[in-house]
Amino acid sequence: MPLSRLATLSARFIPADSLRRKLIAIRLAESIGKGVFISGSVVYFTLHVGLSAGQVGLGLSAAGFSGLLSSIAFGMVADRMNRRRLLSILFVTLAVGFSLYSLVDNVIAFYVLVMCVGFVEYGTSPTTSALLGTLVPPEERVRLKAMMRSVFNIGFSLGIGVAAAAALSPRLLVMIPLTTAVLMIAAAVLVTRLPEGEAKPIPSGLRRFAAVRDLPFLGVIGVSTVLASHVTIVLVTLPLWALTRTSMPHFVVPLLLIFNTVFVILFQVRASKGAETVLGASRIARRSGYWLAAGCLTVAVTALNSNVILVSGAIIAAVLVLSVAEIMQSASAWGLGFGLAPEHAQGEYLGAFDLHVISQNIIGPAILSGIVIAFGFWGWVAIAAVVLVASALIAPAARRSERKLAASSPEPAELSTVSA
Repeated sequence: MPLSRLATLSARFIPADSLRRKLIAIRLAESIGKGVFISGSVVYFTLHVGLSAGQVGLGLSAAGFSGLLSSIAFGMVADRMNRRRLLSILFVTLAVGFSLYSLVDNVIAFYVLVMCVGFVEYGTSPTTSALLGTLVPPEERVRLKAMMRSVFNIGFSLGIGVAAAAALSPRLLVMIPLTTAVLMIAAAVLVTRLPEGEAKPIPSGLRRFAAVRDLPFLGVIGVSTVLASHVTIVLVTLPLWALTRTSMPHFVVPLLLIFNTVFVILFQVRASKGAETVLGASRIARRSGYWLAAGCLTVAVTALNSNVILVSGAIIAAVLVLSVAEIMQSASAWGLGFGLAPEHAQGEYLGAFDLHVISQNIIGPAILSGIVIAFGFWGWVAIAAVVLVASALIAPAARRSERKLAASSPEPAELSTVSA
């Protein structure tokens, strides 16, 4: 590869200034740790701890439900205390939690610990976003989030490799939670090297749970939940469909996720261009829905033909189209989240906006997979139709929320300050 091309690729993931490099390094440590644990957790808990697959699945689902509360709760805390200190505390707490997994020997202890760890883990996203909002100018936040997501996919892939190596021997399985714990400590140490950031103004009489009382903002979250269906489709619904309802060779199915991951790494930063404003982000969100609907309709075609080559080609094409939808919707979500969050309550609002992905992770697999398995071709068509409706609604919903934000912005005299 020419040096100029290599330099261009490196610039996508390695910022020129030290602050952004530190933020990227934190994301890398966190993502490797999560890659190790998420990819190796089922193997660890079934083979090392001795739990059943059903018990592990129930525990991990319970951890997901805990994020419905913690995402907003920690966002509110981040608005009221030093964000750098809070994020460091969260990573240290996670390190302790992952370390304790090595001592778990019964299902009750597993359920308690996995819910506690999940509760803390879902708090890192809004805290990180709030801290980023303090340290980085508004026009640069979406691009930096895109870089961090590309780096996350790189780190997550590395973590999968570490987990696979640990799974080679029963004696090494305990390294799965312990390695994750070490990486959380590394992330915590890196957070302490960030600057304090500028003081952020907050209203003296700020209402609690303002984000979930903001109906226009909740409307944007609801529509975004539909547009984020690509999460469930790529990870769960499409692989399940390919394995059970098509003639596609089974060995190709895991390769689809690899293809999707590489695509996101290469093109997420480029897809973030134009999403820096609410108007631009809503337009990109609308287009992401078109791509998502097209991907669903492409998969639907496989219900009409059993030819292996045609089916395989259609599914691979669908993954490409769905990957485009993914990077566009992710970029639009960052733009909408930052753009519609009041400066004095960024943590709370960004935590609430995270619910569009958290809820998709919880309810998406059962609903979307159930629809396509039960109704086949028409199931995919129905999903595409709902997505197109969401595409039409996202821009009006964003405009309404933006008007509400402008009308409710506090006057300077009403503000006090809190350290970031």
